[in-house]
Amino acid sequence: MLKRKEFHIGPITEQERIHELAVKLHDAGYNADNAVIITVSSEYSAYVGQYVRHYLSSSGEVTPGFAIDVPYPDETWDYNYQYQLDVTLKLFESFLEDKDRTAILVEAGVIRGGNYTYVVNDLKNKYPDIKIVTCALFENIHSKFKSNFVCDYYNDEVQDLTFWWEKYNKHWR
Repeated sequence: MLKRKEFHIGPITEQERIHELAVKLHDAGYNADNAVIITVSSEYSAYVGQYVRHYLSSSGEVTPGFAIDVPYPDETWDYNYQYQLDVTLKLFESFLEDKDRTAILVEAGVIRGGNYTYVVNDLKNKYPDIKIVTCALFENIHSKFKSNFVCDYYNDEVQDLTFWWEKYNKHWR
């Protein structure tokens, strides 16, 4: 197998892409009155969700939102992950059932697309009328999931997406 080259995302690039995403969403008409931000994979994407929530503030209100954790590549959607997702969605159900709101999923990096596919399908099954928009700062061109808003694409076959703040994580290859 070909050794992948690190696709290093430094703090300036990260901040620029987060701002770019927030501007794209704002320019598309999303704000605190009509959106709820769902940060997917909170340990990698928390800052993205926080920034977007505040950027889309309106009339002194921060955009409502919450974070969910998802399995690592060497894990599956087992009972514990599903239970955590169910409990979290139940807590924020009033936002998810609001037909005037769009659920905006944000993630720092979509690599394979399995978690986004799972979460979107779960949301649609539980809330059939929900409007969903998906976003990624970086998305693998080979991902099975294609986000609505993407700042940059990369090729996971030859590039290893790595953020400046990451430490060794045994769950990644």
